[in-house]
Amino acid sequence: MMELLLVMTIIAVLSAISMPALRGFASTRRLKASAQTVRNLLVFARDMAITERTGHLVVLDLDREQCWLASSETFDPRNPLTSVITAGNARAPNLGSTAETAQQGVSRTGSILGVPQALEQQITLAAVVTNHNGQTAHVNSGVEYVYFSPTAASEDTQIYLQNQQNKVMSVTVEAASGRVRVRHLTNEEIAELGFEENARSQ
Repeated sequence: MMELLLVMTIIAVLSAISMPALRGFASTRRLKASAQTVRNLLVFARDMAITERTGHLVVLDLDREQCWLASSETFDPRNPLTSVITAGNARAPNLGSTAETAQQGVSRTGSILGVPQALEQQITLAAVVTNHNGQTAHVNSGVEYVYFSPTAASEDTQIYLQNQQNKVMSVTVEAASGRVRVRHLTNEEIAELGFEENARSQ
């Protein structure tokens, strides 16, 4: 009986020690998955702009932690929310890799245009810094967008995603090429950008 109690005590202690680490691991995994969702959608928009010779955009709703694909033919920059489908049963398919989406045919945007894709739980779109018509926009609420032209050009953009442990990842779009990169920010960069204060105020 004493041995059983000792084993149970050891298990309880080890569980108590490991739980914070497991929570941190799960939160980091959700942050990475959310950054990958945003990246995939940006890459898809760039590819579609080139393939269909029509400008495409990724719209980011910082209040609802959502993003979706829009076409420049129907997009209204004065009211970006008009490009979202509000039907309750509308669901976006998993974009996967560029190679996978390339096999879906020329009409592959039909089922995902305007369909919101939510970030993982407890992950926020902390801020978006972009450039429209030569003017830099730094927003941390409301709706913002990233445009891709038929030549693959875009606008210099940084999208910041944050988890509850105050870890931050950036998704960067290069203006000239429209290339998309994802990376973790260092603690120094997080402090410099003011995300520590944002986390404390939430």
